[in-house]
Amino acid sequence: MKKCVVALVSLMVALSGAVNAEETGTTTSTYRRVSTVTKTDGRGNTITNNFYYNQGAGRANAGKNTKTTTRTVKKSSGMKGDSGYAGGETRSYKKSESTYTKKKTTSQMRKYFLAHPFFQPLKGKFGSVTDISFAQNSFKFDLLNGTVWDIDPSSATYSLDTPFVYGVSSGGAKIKTNQFLVKEDFSFGISDSVAILAMAQYDSTKVKLTDWTTGEPDASTSDSGFNTFGFGLQYRFVDTNDYIGMLAAYYQNQRDTANTFMADLKFGYKIDRTTLYGLGRVSYIDLTSGNAYGAFIQDKTGDWLMMSYNTDVDSATFIEGGVGVFGVLNKYFTLNGEVLFGNYDWHNQLTLKGAFGYQPGDMFALNLYGSAVVYDSADGKVRKYYNNDVAPYSSDTQALLSTCGITSNNIYTIGDYKIKNYNEYKLGIQAILYF
Repeated sequence: MKKCVVALVSLMVALSGAVNAEETGTTTSTYRRVSTVTKTDGRGNTITNNFYYNQGAGRANAGKNTKTTTRTVKKSSGMKGDSGYAGGETRSYKKSESTYTKKKTTSQMRKYFLAHPFFQPLKGKFGSVTDISFAQNSFKFDLLNGTVWDIDPSSATYSLDTPFVYGVSSGGAKIKTNQFLVKEDFSFGISDSVAILAMAQYDSTKVKLTDWTTGEPDASTSDSGFNTFGFGLQYRFVDTNDYIGMLAAYYQNQRDTANTFMADLKFGYKIDRTTLYGLGRVSYIDLTSGNAYGAFIQDKTGDWLMMSYNTDVDSATFIEGGVGVFGVLNKYFTLNGEVLFGNYDWHNQLTLKGAFGYQPGDMFALNLYGSAVVYDSADGKVRKYYNNDVAPYSSDTQALLSTCGITSNNIYTIGDYKIKNYNEYKLGIQAILYF
Protein backbone atom coordinates (compact mmCIF):
# COMPACT_ATOMS: atom_id res chain seq x y z
CA MET A 1 0.00 0.00 0.00
CA LYS A 2 2.85 2.43 0.85
CA LYS A 3 4.52 1.73 -2.50
CA CYS A 4 1.23 2.38 -4.31
CA VAL A 5 0.76 5.73 -2.52
CA VAL A 6 4.31 6.86 -3.27
CA ALA A 7 3.96 5.72 -6.91
CA LEU A 8 0.72 7.64 -7.23
CA VAL A 9 2.33 10.80 -5.88
CA SER A 10 5.25 10.41 -8.29
CA LEU A 11 2.80 9.97 -11.18
CA MET A 12 0.90 13.11 -10.15
CA VAL A 13 4.14 15.10 -10.06
CA ALA A 14 5.12 13.78 -13.49
CA LEU A 15 1.72 14.61 -15.01
CA SER A 16 1.58 18.08 -13.49
CA GLY A 17 5.02 18.80 -14.92
CA ALA A 18 3.71 18.11 -18.42
CA VAL A 19 0.92 20.69 -18.43
CA ASN A 20 2.78 23.12 -20.67
CA ALA A 21 5.75 22.32 -22.82
CA GLU A 22 7.14 25.79 -22.29
CA GLU A 23 7.54 25.41 -18.49
CA THR A 24 11.05 25.63 -17.13
CA GLY A 25 12.67 25.36 -13.72
CA THR A 26 12.50 22.77 -10.91
CA THR A 27 9.75 21.06 -8.98
CA THR A 28 10.04 20.32 -5.24
CA SER A 29 7.60 18.12 -3.33
CA THR A 30 7.11 17.19 0.32
CA TYR A 31 4.88 14.27 1.20
CA ARG A 32 4.25 12.77 4.61
CA ARG A 33 3.55 9.05 4.57
CA VAL A 34 0.52 7.64 6.30
CA SER A 35 2.54 5.02 8.13
CA THR A 36 5.01 6.81 10.37
CA VAL A 37 6.33 10.23 11.30
CA THR A 38 8.79 10.87 14.10
CA LYS A 39 8.47 14.07 16.14
CA THR A 40 9.43 15.40 19.53
CA ASP A 41 7.10 16.88 22.09
CA GLY A 42 7.68 19.94 24.24
CA ARG A 43 9.68 17.86 26.71
CA GLY A 44 12.08 16.59 24.08
CA ASN A 45 10.62 13.08 24.01
CA THR A 46 10.46 11.25 20.71
CA ILE A 47 6.91 10.59 19.51
CA THR A 48 6.15 7.95 16.91
CA ASN A 49 2.92 8.44 14.95
CA ASN A 50 1.87 5.43 12.95
CA PHE A 51 -1.32 3.85 11.69
CA TYR A 52 -1.94 2.09 15.00
CA TYR A 53 -0.83 4.69 17.48
CA ASN A 54 -1.89 8.33 17.39
CA GLN A 55 0.43 9.63 20.08
CA GLY A 56 0.95 12.79 22.05
CA ALA A 57 1.69 16.07 20.29
CA GLY A 58 1.37 14.44 16.87
CA ARG A 59 -2.39 14.02 17.35
CA ALA A 60 -3.31 17.37 15.78
CA ASN A 61 -1.62 16.53 12.50
CA ALA A 62 -2.13 12.80 12.47
CA GLY A 63 -5.24 13.00 10.31
CA LYS A 64 -3.82 14.75 7.25
CA ASN A 65 -1.31 14.19 4.46
CA THR A 66 0.03 17.31 2.75
CA LYS A 67 1.65 17.67 -0.66
CA THR A 68 3.09 21.00 -1.71
CA THR A 69 4.47 21.64 -5.19
CA THR A 70 6.21 24.82 -6.31
CA ARG A 71 6.85 25.48 -10.01
CA THR A 72 8.60 28.19 -11.97
CA VAL A 73 7.04 28.96 -15.36
CA LYS A 74 7.72 31.42 -18.21
CA LYS A 75 5.55 34.54 -18.22
CA SER A 76 4.97 33.89 -21.90
CA SER A 77 3.47 30.48 -21.27
CA GLY A 78 -0.05 31.85 -21.19
CA MET A 79 -1.11 29.79 -18.11
CA LYS A 80 -4.06 31.21 -16.20
CA GLY A 81 -5.33 30.78 -12.69
CA ASP A 82 -7.42 27.63 -12.23
CA SER A 83 -9.57 26.79 -9.21
CA GLY A 84 -11.17 23.71 -10.72
CA TYR A 85 -8.94 21.05 -9.17
CA ALA A 86 -10.93 18.34 -7.41
CA GLY A 87 -10.11 16.67 -4.13
CA GLY A 88 -9.36 19.79 -2.14
CA GLU A 89 -6.60 21.19 -4.38
CA THR A 90 -6.06 24.95 -4.37
CA ARG A 91 -3.85 26.91 -6.79
CA SER A 92 -2.78 30.54 -6.53
CA TYR A 93 -1.31 32.41 -9.52
CA LYS A 94 -0.69 36.01 -10.46
CA LYS A 95 0.03 36.99 -14.09
CA SER A 96 2.68 39.44 -13.00
CA GLU A 97 4.60 36.70 -11.22
CA SER A 98 6.42 33.69 -12.60
CA THR A 99 5.57 31.20 -9.82
CA TYR A 100 2.50 29.57 -8.39
CA THR A 101 1.97 27.20 -5.48
CA LYS A 102 -0.38 24.22 -5.43
CA LYS A 103 -1.32 22.58 -2.13
CA LYS A 104 -3.30 19.40 -1.80
CA THR A 105 -4.67 18.06 1.49
CA THR A 106 -6.42 14.72 1.97
CA SER A 107 -7.95 13.22 5.09
CA GLN A 108 -6.63 9.96 6.48
CA MET A 109 -8.18 8.46 9.62
CA ARG A 110 -5.72 7.18 12.20
CA LYS A 111 -6.55 5.73 15.59
CA TYR A 112 -4.90 4.25 18.60
CA PHE A 113 -6.59 0.89 18.06
CA LEU A 114 -7.63 -0.43 21.45
CA ALA A 115 -8.08 -4.06 20.37
CA HIS A 116 -4.49 -4.23 19.11
CA PRO A 117 -2.55 -7.04 20.85
CA PHE A 118 0.20 -4.51 21.67
CA PHE A 119 -2.16 -1.94 23.18
CA GLN A 120 -1.15 -0.13 26.33
CA PRO A 121 -1.93 3.41 27.55
CA LEU A 122 0.46 6.26 26.82
CA LYS A 123 1.96 8.46 29.52
CA GLY A 124 -0.68 9.79 31.89
CA LYS A 125 -3.46 7.79 30.21
CA PHE A 126 -5.65 5.02 31.61
CA GLY A 127 -6.81 1.82 29.96
CA SER A 128 -9.64 -0.43 31.08
CA VAL A 129 -10.56 -3.83 29.64
CA THR A 130 -13.72 -5.44 31.01
CA ASP A 131 -13.87 -9.05 29.84
CA ILE A 132 -17.09 -11.06 30.20
CA SER A 133 -16.85 -14.67 29.08
CA PHE A 134 -18.13 -18.23 29.31
CA ALA A 135 -15.67 -21.13 29.37
CA GLN A 136 -16.19 -24.88 29.38
CA ASN A 137 -13.87 -27.82 29.99
CA SER A 138 -15.12 -31.39 29.66
CA PHE A 139 -13.93 -34.95 29.23
CA LYS A 140 -15.20 -38.50 29.54
CA PHE A 141 -13.36 -41.16 31.48
CA ASP A 142 -13.26 -44.83 32.43
CA LEU A 143 -12.41 -46.00 35.94
CA LEU A 144 -9.71 -48.66 35.65
CA ASN A 145 -9.17 -49.83 39.22
CA GLY A 146 -9.58 -48.75 42.81
CA THR A 147 -8.04 -49.31 46.20
CA VAL A 148 -10.46 -48.99 49.15
CA TRP A 149 -9.15 -47.87 52.52
CA ASP A 150 -11.21 -48.17 55.69
CA ILE A 151 -10.60 -44.78 57.30
CA ASP A 152 -13.39 -44.64 59.93
CA PRO A 153 -11.57 -44.81 63.29
CA SER A 154 -14.74 -46.10 65.01
CA SER A 155 -14.89 -49.12 62.74
CA ALA A 156 -13.82 -52.50 64.09
CA THR A 157 -12.00 -53.07 60.81
CA TYR A 158 -10.21 -49.68 60.85
CA SER A 159 -6.85 -49.98 59.12
CA LEU A 160 -4.67 -47.89 56.86
CA ASP A 161 -2.30 -50.74 56.15
CA THR A 162 -4.59 -53.34 54.61
CA PRO A 163 -6.31 -51.89 51.52
CA PHE A 164 -8.93 -53.78 49.57
CA VAL A 165 -8.29 -53.74 45.81
CA TYR A 166 -11.13 -54.24 43.36
CA GLY A 167 -11.68 -53.75 39.64
CA VAL A 168 -14.14 -51.13 38.39
CA SER A 169 -13.29 -51.15 34.68
CA SER A 170 -16.98 -51.06 33.75
CA GLY A 171 -17.47 -47.68 35.43
CA GLY A 172 -17.41 -44.52 33.35
CA ALA A 173 -18.68 -40.95 33.39
CA LYS A 174 -18.32 -37.45 32.02
CA ILE A 175 -17.10 -34.49 34.00
CA LYS A 176 -17.88 -30.96 32.87
CA THR A 177 -16.72 -27.61 34.26
CA ASN A 178 -18.68 -24.49 33.31
CA GLN A 179 -17.40 -21.04 34.21
CA PHE A 180 -18.92 -17.58 33.92
CA LEU A 181 -16.11 -15.04 34.23
CA VAL A 182 -15.94 -11.28 34.66
CA LYS A 183 -12.40 -9.96 34.53
CA GLU A 184 -11.23 -6.35 34.86
CA ASP A 185 -7.78 -5.30 33.64
CA PHE A 186 -6.79 -1.76 34.53
CA SER A 187 -3.62 -0.08 33.29
CA PHE A 188 -1.89 3.29 33.60
CA GLY A 189 0.92 4.67 31.46
CA ILE A 190 3.84 5.93 33.51
CA SER A 191 5.57 6.70 30.21
CA ASP A 192 4.78 6.17 26.51
CA SER A 193 6.51 2.79 26.68
CA VAL A 194 5.91 1.56 30.27
CA ALA A 195 2.57 0.82 31.93
CA ILE A 196 1.53 -0.68 35.24
CA LEU A 197 -1.41 -3.09 35.47
CA ALA A 198 -3.87 -4.43 38.02
CA MET A 199 -6.55 -7.09 37.58
CA ALA A 200 -9.36 -8.80 39.43
CA GLN A 201 -11.66 -11.62 38.36
CA TYR A 202 -15.04 -12.81 39.50
CA ASP A 203 -15.95 -16.37 38.56
CA SER A 204 -18.96 -18.57 38.99
CA THR A 205 -17.89 -22.18 38.56
CA LYS A 206 -19.95 -25.36 38.42
CA VAL A 207 -18.43 -28.83 38.13
CA LYS A 208 -20.85 -31.61 37.22
CA LEU A 209 -20.45 -35.37 37.01
CA THR A 210 -22.85 -37.02 34.54
CA ASP A 211 -23.57 -40.11 32.43
CA TRP A 212 -22.54 -42.79 34.88
CA THR A 213 -22.63 -46.11 33.03
CA THR A 214 -23.57 -47.71 36.35
CA GLY A 215 -26.71 -45.59 36.65
CA GLU A 216 -25.55 -43.54 39.63
CA PRO A 217 -27.25 -40.11 39.99
CA ASP A 218 -25.54 -36.90 38.89
CA ALA A 219 -23.38 -35.00 41.33
CA SER A 220 -22.21 -31.39 41.16
CA THR A 221 -20.53 -28.62 43.11
CA SER A 222 -20.57 -24.85 42.66
CA ASP A 223 -18.45 -21.94 43.81
CA SER A 224 -18.40 -18.22 43.05
CA GLY A 225 -16.65 -15.07 44.15
CA PHE A 226 -13.73 -12.75 43.47
CA ASN A 227 -11.22 -15.56 43.48
CA THR A 228 -8.36 -14.08 41.44
CA PHE A 229 -6.42 -10.82 41.58
CA GLY A 230 -3.04 -9.66 40.34
CA PHE A 231 -0.76 -6.89 39.12
CA GLY A 232 2.04 -6.45 36.60
CA LEU A 233 4.22 -4.29 34.38
CA GLN A 234 4.32 -3.85 30.57
CA TYR A 235 7.19 -2.45 28.54
CA ARG A 236 6.86 -1.70 24.83
CA PHE A 237 10.55 -1.78 24.02
CA VAL A 238 10.33 -1.01 20.31
CA ASP A 239 7.79 0.77 18.07
CA THR A 240 9.16 1.84 14.68
CA ASN A 241 7.93 1.99 11.09
CA ASP A 242 8.36 -1.76 10.74
CA TYR A 243 8.63 -3.37 14.18
CA ILE A 244 6.85 -3.42 17.52
CA GLY A 245 7.78 -5.41 20.63
CA MET A 246 6.48 -5.80 24.16
CA LEU A 247 7.67 -7.45 27.40
CA ALA A 248 5.39 -8.03 30.40
CA ALA A 249 5.57 -9.60 33.85
CA TYR A 250 2.57 -10.46 36.02
CA TYR A 251 1.67 -11.88 39.41
CA GLN A 252 -1.69 -13.53 40.08
CA ASN A 253 -3.19 -15.07 43.21
CA GLN A 254 -5.99 -17.61 43.02
CA ARG A 255 -7.70 -17.77 46.39
CA ASP A 256 -6.82 -20.88 48.45
CA THR A 257 -5.26 -22.50 45.39
CA ALA A 258 -2.11 -21.04 43.83
CA ASN A 259 0.27 -18.14 43.27
CA THR A 260 1.21 -17.66 39.61
CA PHE A 261 4.16 -15.74 38.14
CA MET A 262 4.05 -15.04 34.38
CA ALA A 263 6.32 -13.47 31.77
CA ASP A 264 5.21 -12.54 28.21
CA LEU A 265 7.13 -11.59 25.08
CA LYS A 266 5.53 -10.35 21.85
CA PHE A 267 7.28 -9.13 18.73
CA GLY A 268 5.58 -7.95 15.55
CA TYR A 269 6.28 -6.81 12.01
CA LYS A 270 4.08 -4.11 10.47
CA ILE A 271 2.87 -4.32 6.88
CA ASP A 272 0.72 -1.31 6.09
CA ARG A 273 -2.46 -1.85 8.17
CA THR A 274 -1.48 -5.35 9.35
CA THR A 275 0.78 -6.59 12.13
CA LEU A 276 2.23 -10.11 12.03
CA TYR A 277 3.58 -11.20 15.40
CA GLY A 278 4.94 -14.02 17.48
CA LEU A 279 4.35 -14.51 21.18
CA GLY A 280 5.67 -16.60 24.05
CA ARG A 281 4.64 -17.01 27.69
CA VAL A 282 6.09 -18.82 30.70
CA SER A 283 4.00 -19.36 33.85
CA TYR A 284 5.22 -20.75 37.16
CA ILE A 285 2.42 -21.93 39.45
CA ASP A 286 3.04 -22.41 43.15
CA LEU A 287 0.33 -24.59 44.73
CA THR A 288 -0.55 -23.14 48.13
CA SER A 289 -2.39 -26.17 49.55
CA GLY A 290 -2.10 -29.91 49.00
CA ASN A 291 0.14 -31.74 46.58
CA ALA A 292 -2.28 -32.41 43.72
CA TYR A 293 -4.57 -30.43 41.40
CA GLY A 294 -7.49 -31.28 39.13
CA ALA A 295 -11.32 -31.25 38.96
CA PHE A 296 -13.02 -31.44 42.37
CA ILE A 297 -16.66 -32.24 43.27
CA GLN A 298 -18.24 -32.30 46.73
CA ASP A 299 -21.93 -32.83 47.53
CA LYS A 300 -24.03 -31.86 50.55
CA THR A 301 -23.43 -35.14 52.36
CA GLY A 302 -19.68 -34.57 52.50
CA ASP A 303 -18.84 -37.07 49.76
CA TRP A 304 -16.18 -35.79 47.39
CA LEU A 305 -14.37 -36.88 44.26
CA MET A 306 -11.18 -35.47 42.80
CA MET A 307 -10.09 -36.31 39.26
CA SER A 308 -6.48 -35.27 39.58
CA TYR A 309 -4.36 -34.01 36.68
CA ASN A 310 -1.09 -34.33 38.52
CA THR A 311 -0.11 -35.62 41.98
CA ASP A 312 2.80 -35.42 44.41
CA VAL A 313 3.69 -31.93 43.17
CA ASP A 314 3.84 -28.53 44.81
CA SER A 315 4.29 -26.49 41.61
CA ALA A 316 3.76 -26.57 37.85
CA THR A 317 5.23 -24.80 34.81
CA PHE A 318 3.27 -23.82 31.71
CA ILE A 319 5.02 -22.81 28.47
CA GLU A 320 3.13 -21.33 25.50
CA GLY A 321 4.17 -20.07 22.08
CA GLY A 322 2.42 -19.08 18.89
CA VAL A 323 1.83 -16.66 16.05
CA GLY A 324 -0.85 -14.10 15.35
CA VAL A 325 -2.06 -11.49 12.87
CA PHE A 326 -3.91 -8.24 13.54
CA GLY A 327 -5.51 -6.33 10.68
CA VAL A 328 -7.39 -3.04 10.37
CA LEU A 329 -10.26 -3.46 7.91
CA ASN A 330 -11.27 0.21 7.98
CA LYS A 331 -11.53 3.03 10.50
CA TYR A 332 -14.12 1.09 12.55
CA PHE A 333 -13.40 -2.66 12.31
CA THR A 334 -10.44 -4.92 13.13
CA LEU A 335 -9.67 -8.63 13.00
CA ASN A 336 -7.26 -10.67 15.12
CA GLY A 337 -6.30 -14.35 14.92
CA GLU A 338 -3.84 -16.51 16.88
CA VAL A 339 -2.54 -20.05 16.81
CA LEU A 340 -1.10 -21.12 20.16
CA PHE A 341 0.69 -24.31 21.22
CA GLY A 342 1.21 -24.93 24.92
CA ASN A 343 2.79 -27.42 27.28
CA TYR A 344 0.68 -27.43 30.45
CA ASP A 345 2.64 -29.60 32.84
CA TRP A 346 0.86 -32.89 32.17
CA HIS A 347 -0.52 -32.38 28.62
CA ASN A 348 -0.07 -30.37 25.41
CA GLN A 349 -2.67 -28.29 23.57
CA LEU A 350 -3.11 -26.58 20.21
CA THR A 351 -5.57 -23.67 20.44
CA LEU A 352 -7.11 -21.39 17.81
CA LYS A 353 -8.38 -17.93 18.72
CA GLY A 354 -10.23 -15.31 16.69
CA ALA A 355 -11.48 -11.80 17.51
CA PHE A 356 -13.56 -9.14 15.76
CA GLY A 357 -13.27 -5.56 16.97
CA TYR A 358 -15.46 -2.48 16.56
CA GLN A 359 -14.14 0.96 17.55
CA PRO A 360 -16.47 3.90 16.82
CA GLY A 361 -14.17 6.51 18.38
CA ASP A 362 -10.84 7.10 20.08
CA MET A 363 -11.92 6.16 23.60
CA PHE A 364 -14.09 3.04 23.30
CA ALA A 365 -14.02 -0.33 21.55
CA LEU A 366 -15.81 -3.67 21.65
CA ASN A 367 -13.98 -6.90 20.92
CA LEU A 368 -15.82 -10.21 20.38
CA TYR A 369 -13.62 -13.28 20.66
CA GLY A 370 -13.65 -17.05 20.84
CA SER A 371 -11.08 -19.79 21.33
CA ALA A 372 -11.18 -23.56 21.03
CA VAL A 373 -8.79 -26.44 21.58
CA VAL A 374 -8.32 -28.37 18.33
CA TYR A 375 -5.78 -30.87 19.68
CA ASP A 376 -5.04 -32.13 23.18
CA SER A 377 -2.64 -34.86 24.23
CA ALA A 378 -4.80 -35.56 27.31
CA ASP A 379 -6.83 -38.09 25.33
CA GLY A 380 -5.81 -41.57 26.39
CA LYS A 381 -3.79 -40.47 29.42
CA VAL A 382 -4.23 -42.36 32.71
CA ARG A 383 -4.41 -40.22 35.88
CA LYS A 384 -5.29 -40.72 39.55
CA TYR A 385 -8.68 -40.20 41.16
CA TYR A 386 -9.58 -39.89 44.87
CA ASN A 387 -13.01 -40.53 46.36
CA ASN A 388 -14.23 -40.09 49.93
CA ASP A 389 -17.58 -41.77 50.61
CA VAL A 390 -19.40 -40.90 53.82
CA ALA A 391 -21.96 -43.50 54.97
CA PRO A 392 -21.75 -45.76 51.91
CA TYR A 393 -25.34 -47.07 51.88
CA SER A 394 -25.19 -48.62 48.43
CA SER A 395 -26.00 -52.33 48.72
CA ASP A 396 -23.41 -53.11 46.08
CA THR A 397 -20.76 -51.20 48.02
CA GLN A 398 -21.70 -52.82 51.33
CA ALA A 399 -21.65 -56.28 49.77
CA LEU A 400 -18.29 -55.58 48.19
CA LEU A 401 -16.79 -54.38 51.46
CA SER A 402 -18.29 -57.19 53.49
CA THR A 403 -16.34 -59.74 51.46
CA CYS A 404 -13.25 -58.24 53.06
CA GLY A 405 -14.85 -57.87 56.47
CA ILE A 406 -15.02 -54.06 56.24
CA THR A 407 -17.99 -52.47 58.01
CA SER A 408 -16.85 -48.81 57.95
CA ASN A 409 -19.21 -45.85 57.63
CA ASN A 410 -16.51 -43.83 55.87
CA ILE A 411 -14.33 -45.26 53.14
CA TYR A 412 -11.64 -43.71 50.99
CA THR A 413 -10.77 -44.93 47.48
CA ILE A 414 -7.72 -44.28 45.32
CA GLY A 415 -7.67 -45.47 41.72
CA ASP A 416 -6.78 -44.80 38.09
CA TYR A 417 -8.95 -43.32 35.36
CA LYS A 418 -8.46 -42.94 31.61
CA ILE A 419 -9.34 -39.68 29.85
CA LYS A 420 -11.40 -39.61 26.64
CA ASN A 421 -12.68 -36.77 24.40
CA TYR A 422 -10.98 -33.90 26.19
CA ASN A 423 -12.44 -30.55 25.08
CA GLU A 424 -12.14 -26.83 25.91
CA TYR A 425 -13.61 -23.64 24.49
CA LYS A 426 -14.24 -20.04 25.52
CA LEU A 427 -16.49 -17.24 24.20
CA GLY A 428 -16.32 -13.65 25.36
CA ILE A 429 -16.70 -9.92 24.78
CA GLN A 430 -14.34 -7.16 25.85
CA ALA A 431 -15.35 -3.55 26.48
CA ILE A 432 -12.25 -1.38 26.21
CA LEU A 433 -11.96 2.20 27.48
CA TYR A 434 -9.07 4.63 26.97
CA PHE A 435 -9.02 7.96 28.76
